Amino acid sequence: MSGFHLVGLFAMTFSLALGSCAAQPTKTEDGTRPFRMGFTPWPADLTVEGVTISLNFAHEHGDIVSVMMNGGLPWQEALENLAFSPDVQRQLAYRPPQGKKLFVSISILDTGREGLAPYWGEHDNMPLPASWTGLAMNDPKVKKAYLAFCLRVIERMHPDYLAIGVENNVLLSKKPTKWAELKDLHRDTYLGLKRAYPSLPVFFTTDIGHYLKFAPEAKGKDQQGEVAEMMKYSDLFAMSLYPYFNLDFKAAMSPGFLDFARMFHKPIAVSESGMTSRGVTLKSYQVTLRGSEDQQRQFTDSLLKTAQRDRYEFVINFAKTDFEKLVAKLPASSSDLALIWAFTGMQTSSSAPKPAQVAWDRFYRMRYVR
Repeated sequence: MSGFHLVGLFAMTFSLALGSCAAQPTKTEDGTRPFRMGFTPWPADLTVEGVTISLNFAHEHGDIVSVMMNGGLPWQEALENLAFSPDVQRQLAYRPPQGKKLFVSISILDTGREGLAPYWGEHDNMPLPASWTGLAMNDPKVKKAYLAFCLRVIERMHPDYLAIGVENNVLLSKKPTKWAELKDLHRDTYLGLKRAYPSLPVFFTTDIGHYLKFAPEAKGKDQQGEVAEMMKYSDLFAMSLYPYFNLDFKAAMSPGFLDFARMFHKPIAVSESGMTSRGVTLKSYQVTLRGSEDQQRQFTDSLLKTAQRDRYEFVINFAKTDFEKLVAKLPASSSDLALIWAFTGMQTSSSAPKPAQVAWDRFYRMRYVR
């Protein structure tokens, strides 16, 4: 999922709600599951209540929390080992409740997955400082700063899983001339992190719509070959999966759709996923994305059954609660983008369970046994 700036209110309400933790339901479903299940802390609304509702749901219905850093990096601060801004500090302060695992992902790419991530200072998605503009992704300065930032994230947050690239393969589709730079940067960052933390799973995530060439820009690109090459420096094969966006829903529901994930002979995970429970029209993109509550239920059930069969490490559904209230408060430049995921929650904005939540909770109530 592409990131965008939510203004300071989200950071404030997020920090106020960090301590909130509702009780975990008793596991009552027969059977066990080998994979963890979870969500991001993405808020239902730009209020303390909206953030609290989302965090409570994530903590009640999941045993892993995904924190995504999708809006840039504190480049100069990381390079010179300077103090981070309060906004960065707030993000790094998150800790999941006791007994929950933490998955942190850091995007080296910008929102459009076409170039180097922007600057994260007073807030995210700020323009790159002049001294960073135009640098190659594998410039020694970029390499040093990126590795330093990743190390500081580990030292502060103690994640159980770390992604050092989000939907990296989209760059191959959109800006193939930069792909070799990204591979070089990823390899050196991975090796540096593994030297310091050999037991921490470190990896990148793959957008399946691009990997399978459903996305128009992916046509003619060697997605399978290039991702396989980068997988030499990845401890998991982690998938970003949204079957209503650039995938065909019927294809995604076909038996064996995700069988290709097994060919890497590495643990498999779903780093982010979702299915919209209603159609949305994106005016600025001049496109309508279609979905229904029944399709959302089908997708959830099918994905979790596959995770059970192939013993995935974890499955993350990006949203917990529909967030059309949040969308209504965003500036026009961001609202259309946010609307893409606004109805992918397991419950409505009024906290009413959707059919997909029933499918989700049936697996979540199973006892986790690896």
